[in-house]
Amino acid sequence: MLSSLPRAADLYQLAAAGKSYTGRIDPSEFQRLLSAVHRAGRCVDISLRFGVEEGVHYLRGELDTELVALCQRCMAPVTLPVRSCFLLGLVRSAGEEPLLPDRFEPFRVEQREMDLHALVEDELLLSLPLVPRHPAGECLQPPIGGATGRESGSDRQNPFAVLAGLAARDEEH
Repeated sequence: MLSSLPRAADLYQLAAAGKSYTGRIDPSEFQRLLSAVHRAGRCVDISLRFGVEEGVHYLRGELDTELVALCQRCMAPVTLPVRSCFLLGLVRSAGEEPLLPDRFEPFRVEQREMDLHALVEDELLLSLPLVPRHPAGECLQPPIGGATGRESGSDRQNPFAVLAGLAARDEEH
């Protein structure tokens, strides 16, 4: 458990003090993350380092875990390795964002105290694939709709032939 990571903190103060936090958090603490996946995997390994570089207050972080989602090809569970490395430049307004060096991703600090657990959860959510799926050929069961996902049988008509038939019928009337 990462007990030394405060729930809420002044990010600028942490950066000025050069604070670092390393440890693990149980994924059951992240309700939004759990609602986006099938179930939690292992604990989230966390490494956060705050600092100031070239006058920019920053947060450098690494997150590593495994989560279980439903494969969108076969609807069977798939274990997803989730890893996020980020470098956030802290800004107080949109006007400060263009002033950041390119290597920093802008992170707007809208209030004095920010929820660090929510920040970690946001980074994990951003690291999830849009369409979770097994690697090609590794699905445990055939994809929904058959092996090809197309209707089988020769009784299916070509949609353009159906349209041509409708157009011909309209011309007769």
